[in-house]
Amino acid sequence: MLGWILLALIQIIAAEAGYRLHNFARARRKENPDDEDEGSGYVLSAALGLLGLLIAFVFSMAAAHHESRRDLVLREADAISSAVQHYQLLPEPHRTKLIYTMADYVKVRREFFDVGADFDKIDETMIRAEALQEVIWNEAGVALALPEAQRLTVPVLNITSQMFDSAALRYQALNVKVPERALQVLILYAIVTAAIMGHGLAPGGRRHFTSTAGLFLLIALAISLVIDLDSPRVGSVHVSQAPMERVIDQVLATAAKLPPAATAN
Repeated sequence: MLGWILLALIQIIAAEAGYRLHNFARARRKENPDDEDEGSGYVLSAALGLLGLLIAFVFSMAAAHHESRRDLVLREADAISSAVQHYQLLPEPHRTKLIYTMADYVKVRREFFDVGADFDKIDETMIRAEALQEVIWNEAGVALALPEAQRLTVPVLNITSQMFDSAALRYQALNVKVPERALQVLILYAIVTAAIMGHGLAPGGRRHFTSTAGLFLLIALAISLVIDLDSPRVGSVHVSQAPMERVIDQVLATAAKLPPAATAN
């Protein structure tokens, strides 16, 4: 969580190393090196510009993944809500059986997020969800075989498939991340740029510690934000589960309203 502070400290150390390296090299020259220092500002500007471009590129990737995960939450919430509405149109006793199975299903889907970054538990919730999906699919098939429910076959099967697909896509989205190599290059580039900055400040004889440290903190925060966006289960930026929570509460409330006698069917 405090990795961005560590990165900022590493950049400060790199800047100091660049500053001292310049002075060391300058002291070894016997001739006046002022003419050679005139172009250091251009090099620093180019390095900072490329760093900004690289941060923007990697950030756009992480933001796109975050937005995709958010859309999948909305998609699954809508699919579950629509599925329950369709199941309520089916004849008894299948209607009640499906609503109660859906109540169990949404509890498992809530656990899918609550277990956090424990992938063993995530896999366990997916296995349980898939078992309930099979029950839902079979029960819906039996209900749709009845003459009075055949007109609902297409919409019920379509929305049920969408609900199952949304759950699978959310699981697959956990592995869609910014390439690790891209993050490594970004961090390395930030450190090298800090060294170039220290080297470029050396001719003036001042480190400008406050301003450079502030810049390094901003760069580290930007990189930390990229990592958090790309790791929603362990970072400080999470995908809101509010749509799913509302739908889960609605499904559980619907199941609770069923008459006690219907549960025995």
